[in-house]
Amino acid sequence: MGTGESGDPSRLPTEINEIRFDVKKKSNRKARTRYRIWAYYMVGGVLSLFCIVVLLHPDYAYLHVSGPMNIGHEELACEDCHKSERGNLRQQLQANVRYLLGRGTNPVAVGYRAVNNYDCLYCHERPNDRHPVSRFFAPRFREARERIRPQYCVGCHSEHNGKRVTSGMSYCDVCHEKIEVENDPVSISHRQLARDGNWASCLACHDYHGNHKMEVTRDFDTRITEQELRRYFAGEIDSPYATQKFHKAKARVEP
Repeated sequence: MGTGESGDPSRLPTEINEIRFDVKKKSNRKARTRYRIWAYYMVGGVLSLFCIVVLLHPDYAYLHVSGPMNIGHEELACEDCHKSERGNLRQQLQANVRYLLGRGTNPVAVGYRAVNNYDCLYCHERPNDRHPVSRFFAPRFREARERIRPQYCVGCHSEHNGKRVTSGMSYCDVCHEKIEVENDPVSISHRQLARDGNWASCLACHDYHGNHKMEVTRDFDTRITEQELRRYFAGEIDSPYATQKFHKAKARVEP
């Protein structure tokens, strides 16, 4: 009684040892599993860190280029537009962890911050702009901001597309749907064009930024054709508006 299944007292030490061996074996198996998991984490962490370092290094920028540079930007270097985020890599990761834990107000970019209006305006800002991006932050342009993002340069000039303009041609109705021109000089009135929904014709007569030295036609039949505008937007032809400009963009960002 109480001496094991065989009832043989001499087998008790052997059974105890077998139990101890089995427990130790299971413990060793769990330990090996833990070590294996930690090894996977370590290898994954090292590989991830290596990839981050490689992708952030200027010499390897070609590995993550999104697409061809837009027309006029072919000679720009990556760092001309893509500026380093504040802080080092450790500080950037810590800031994002704090944000995810609810202890930070905003996330930060890792490596390079996103391109913003200031980066574009460094080369392209001019005093005669008829549609400066800053104007569209006003409350009355809320609908326009939601529909076409005119408050951002990249709303119409999204980079790495190999084009000059990436927006469509029929967005003027967002702000000018109820247009009325007193003593309208055009052969077909602006009001009539708006009623007809002929919004693609706006850019056929009007240069959006007003930087080309041109005379606006009064004869609607002599306007720039839609095909010409599409080819100009795509970067296939030079400007159909005019060859001369009031202000030229800087050729390259100064150091």
